[in-house]
Amino acid sequence: MTDAAMTNRPSAARWTAVRNEHGRRSVWPADTAPPAGWHRLGTAGDRSAALDLAGQPDPVLRPGPAPSIAAWPGQRSASVAELFAAAVDAAPDRVAVQAAAAPLTYRALADAVARARTGLHRLGVRRGSTVAVSIERGPDLIVVLLALLGAGAAYVPVDPRHPPLRLEYMIRDARAELVVSTPRHVAVVAAAGTAVTTPQQLQEHPPHRHGPVAAADDIAYVMYTSGSTGHPKGVEVAHRSLLAFLEAMTGLLPATAASRVLFSTRLSFDIATLEYLLPLTSAGTCVVAPETGVLGARRVARQINEAAPSLVQATPVGLQLLLDAGARFTAAQTVLCGGDVLSRPLADRLAALPATVFNVYGPTEATIWATAWPVRPGAPRIGGPLGHAGVYLLDGDLRPVPPGEEGEIYIGGPAVAHGYRGRGRLTAERFVPDPFAGAAGATMYATGDIARLIDGELEYRRRTDTQVKINGHRVELGEIETVASTVAGVRTAVAVVHQSGGTPVLHLFVESRADPALLASAVQARLRDRLPSAMVPGRIEAIAALPLTENGKIDRGALAARGLAGPAPVPAPARRHREDSMS
Repeated sequence: MTDAAMTNRPSAARWTAVRNEHGRRSVWPADTAPPAGWHRLGTAGDRSAALDLAGQPDPVLRPGPAPSIAAWPGQRSASVAELFAAAVDAAPDRVAVQAAAAPLTYRALADAVARARTGLHRLGVRRGSTVAVSIERGPDLIVVLLALLGAGAAYVPVDPRHPPLRLEYMIRDARAELVVSTPRHVAVVAAAGTAVTTPQQLQEHPPHRHGPVAAADDIAYVMYTSGSTGHPKGVEVAHRSLLAFLEAMTGLLPATAASRVLFSTRLSFDIATLEYLLPLTSAGTCVVAPETGVLGARRVARQINEAAPSLVQATPVGLQLLLDAGARFTAAQTVLCGGDVLSRPLADRLAALPATVFNVYGPTEATIWATAWPVRPGAPRIGGPLGHAGVYLLDGDLRPVPPGEEGEIYIGGPAVAHGYRGRGRLTAERFVPDPFAGAAGATMYATGDIARLIDGELEYRRRTDTQVKINGHRVELGEIETVASTVAGVRTAVAVVHQSGGTPVLHLFVESRADPALLASAVQARLRDRLPSAMVPGRIEAIAALPLTENGKIDRGALAARGLAGPAPVPAPARRHREDSMS
């Protein structure tokens, strides 16, 4: 295996920009012909210059989905709205949403969605519009999301717990034309200068029946994830990818799994999409966990034991908390564990459950989950590809690596997202031509995850960059470092992760000659003002000089080791999550 594959740096010296017939752009090594359906642009040069050219808007062709998505043969419907409409017709009097308030039947839910569609239409929302959503988990949220999906508009989850500056950036960067917010969050989201309405106002309209207008290639949602530039980036996922994902999960899970699905994840975490859409496109019931600001594992465990949902999904840390809180599972239930690395002790514990348990893996850019592994005792794996994903292990020259050797995971097929909103260069860098697909002009996503194939199953090894998972939240260490570096007196900032009792802990080191305590407080204040709480390190330490390796690079390993026995944590903010928090 080449060093390039280990460092996620392609080894080719010269590159060219390439374009397919749908206007998608990327880069390809200059010394080899691009895959079928891709054509060169400009002349060969270094990779940075090729990416600059590929990142420019296409002056002729309108960007569209990758042909590998368009060629997907398993598509049963053009949009999620069509599947929901079929569920309404199949079981109008069945409970669709079970929440703390009165349950909603499919007929009542469809009426509420129709009212919201009318309200959105009168506010100018059309096919292709983008609408930000800041609503607590519950029936109101589900109604608005289904209305937007049916209208062919993309929704953008914005979490009101995030700092106002971050919310404002996301709303503006997504080019949202409207924000739908619960009344108590209106003041926060209104700062972006975008028109705001509430779910209640959308219901003040007659329930005109609107047919689904969304096309398979329309964007269903834009999900913002941490970005290394200091700002989050929006991943655009099309209806076709979402439909292919739901189809793949239906093929993976037991037949009864979609009958009663627990909706317990915040919408800003893309795995929540499965929790409300899988049941509502299968004539099942979405069992809503209440939103109380701080959602404790004990409360969720009690709901699991009382409501007996057929499917429960959580991160490894979340499942550990649920089990510790007394959650009980039966042979009739299915559990999905994903969003972070599964430890061997937890895998052994999950394998002992009578439920069907899968360890699932996938980045947001590959539409939620791309692989699955039936959990059993022993070394955890991430398994094999789901039906909508092509998964390849490649070296730095995009060549498959032999079984047992490490390679970077690339994901192709209908799972691949459309790209990053407004980030042409980054899209060209991470969404590259797929030489292994049967369709011409196909793309695959470079995950930055290193794995190897053992006995026909993928085993996750590590990241190739500075992206990590903290309790299921995808965190770019570079974003933390960029924000910290804006504080006066900080020369360099380095964020590292170390394990404390099996839990990943963020530790930030800043190089400065300033007073350590004052500087640490200033950095902490800046981070809390700009970043979600999951991205604010628990420890911030100012040091005169960062340690270096023999090659003159910052020695992150030494910093991580130092973090294990570092100074006392930075004082906690007044607002704290309980120890059993799953939020």
